[in-house]
Amino acid sequence: MAATAGAPGSTTSPAGAADDPPSLPGASPPTDPAVPAGPTDPSVPGDAAPPPSYTIGGTLTGLAANTRLVLLDNGGDALTLTANGTFGFAAPVAFNTAYAVTVGTSPWWQNCSVSNGSGTATADVSGVQVSCLDAQAQVSTLAGSNVSGFADGPGATALFNSPEAVRVDASGNVYVADTANHMIRKLTPDGMVTTFVGSGTAGSADGIGAAAQFNEPDGLGIDTEGNLYIADSGNNEIRKATPTGVVTTLAGSTTAGSADGIGAAAQFNNPGGSMAVDASGNLYVADINNHKIRKITPDGVVTTLAGSGTAGRLDGTGVAAQFRLPYGVAVDASGNVFVADYGNNLVRKITPDGVVTTFAGSGTAGSADGAGASAQFNGPSGIAFDASGNVYVSQLGNPAIRKITPAGVVTTLAGSGTAGLADGIGTAAQFDTPWDVQLDASGNLYVASDHAIRKITPVR
Repeated sequence: MAATAGAPGSTTSPAGAADDPPSLPGASPPTDPAVPAGPTDPSVPGDAAPPPSYTIGGTLTGLAANTRLVLLDNGGDALTLTANGTFGFAAPVAFNTAYAVTVGTSPWWQNCSVSNGSGTATADVSGVQVSCLDAQAQVSTLAGSNVSGFADGPGATALFNSPEAVRVDASGNVYVADTANHMIRKLTPDGMVTTFVGSGTAGSADGIGAAAQFNEPDGLGIDTEGNLYIADSGNNEIRKATPTGVVTTLAGSTTAGSADGIGAAAQFNNPGGSMAVDASGNLYVADINNHKIRKITPDGVVTTLAGSGTAGRLDGTGVAAQFRLPYGVAVDASGNVFVADYGNNLVRKITPDGVVTTFAGSGTAGSADGAGASAQFNGPSGIAFDASGNVYVSQLGNPAIRKITPAGVVTTLAGSGTAGLADGIGTAAQFDTPWDVQLDASGNLYVASDHAIRKITPVR
């Protein structure tokens, strides 16, 4: 009997299966051997290498200390620089892509420019040159004229009578100690003059607005809350006026003297000039005829910071130091007090611990620019600080506004040294008795000079 296909023991395979390998449980079918990878085909999208990118940079020179410069590349990618030297933008520029370096923001009193700042990136760029130069000073008359009198109103229609101090609040309003009119005037940023406090008649009365009385107020200070402090020189008092015009007496009495104490128990002798408030709210006053610098706490406690009470020129600590008719004071961010030492033709420095040194000036009257003791002043009166630590000094003997860098280098910012009332740029401008100089939050300067309020801005 013949065997049946597929039956047990049969040697016959199903059709077409004779060459198949045996199937094992879990085994994968074999694959072809791997083909070695060849070079990437650049014509296939997504396989190409990314194009190279390059950094854009260069060198900065002339930037003033404690200032900031903002550079832009192609209108964006802002880079803030605070020191001279090499620089580079953070974002690279792709191969064959244009770059253009421009100045975004210059320091307020400097003009900065770019050279070699544009091109097409085919390699790293390091040849961009940025240079900064000090801006010239443009002097204009904000209000008043060379005619004395009393009149509220806009700009040149307003009249002052020997204004000797200015202060600027956070809104840009300028307060003026209108000394011979016995008033404090207010000047808005657009040049409108009004009377803030004072009746116009010499006296010593607390009160609101025109009900208050002063006697030749010739010094001002302002705190962070907008309270105004007034050196009421004829009354030998320090007065306080709130932003709403409420006037009170902080310290001193109408009797001249040199006593420390609280409130009316303290005595001054012709306090005046620019006053300064530190971060803790303490007020510093030049007590002119006592040849001292006094300190007043917010509670009215008066002490002597420095000065022996005898006119002289001596560095030292506290009462061992000597001044001669100190007129204006300013405080820096570290609490150091700088003094316009009028009678000694010097700018002095007092540390918070009362150590007095000479910051700038030779002591000989003159108008020489220079560093430290090689510079000369002639009757320095007002003094102020900017945000970069530069000191500005008004000078009566050779009417001009001087600038002192944090390193003690003195230059003449504006004023010819000849008395007059001429607007202009730099030394082409003229001042007559520039008693005080102060700054607003943007770095513009204001000068109480003759019977006018002058404004100094950088030339752009």
